[in-house]
Amino acid sequence: MKEELVFTERQHLRQWWIIALMIPINGIIICRCIMQLGFGKSFGNNPMPDAMHIIVTVITLLVTVLLFFIRLNTVINKEGVYMQMFPFHLRYKFTPWDYISEANVMKFNLMHFGGWGMWFKSVNLGGHGIHHGIGSTAYTMSGNKVLKLVLHNNKKIYIGTRMPEELKEFLNKLDAERKQK
Repeated sequence: MKEELVFTERQHLRQWWIIALMIPINGIIICRCIMQLGFGKSFGNNPMPDAMHIIVTVITLLVTVLLFFIRLNTVINKEGVYMQMFPFHLRYKFTPWDYISEANVMKFNLMHFGGWGMWFKSVNLGGHGIHHGIGSTAYTMSGNKVLKLVLHNNKKIYIGTRMPEELKEFLNKLDAERKQK
């Protein structure tokens, strides 16, 4: 029986400084909310209304929870490339090899999008996340290595990887197997 060629990678947010920054921010916001709502002690000359305190606290907590649960899942096999940036994508996005004209691992930087100003729509996590540019989409969690997919319509998809050497080796094996058929 022939071994099935599959590459799988799961990445979580590794920017410890973002999480370290969120802990004291959450603490301050929760304490201020408790002080104002529970004890009636307001802060400053123009205190925030109670409803606004609740909204700010809930949003801050939701962002913190999001940072703990966000992940980039990549699965590549002989059928194509499956990618999911959870919780923004509840299902995998699938790109079959028939739609891909080029696939390689490369170093990635913001100039692939024309710099910071060219991002039209993005979910930014300290320079990483989901970024849409003109004819390009990037999904990254950390680092600067990506799988670059060029589709037949010249659209480019960049999928971040922390395992660039393993991915290159896998793509070479997959390419060799596909050429044998």
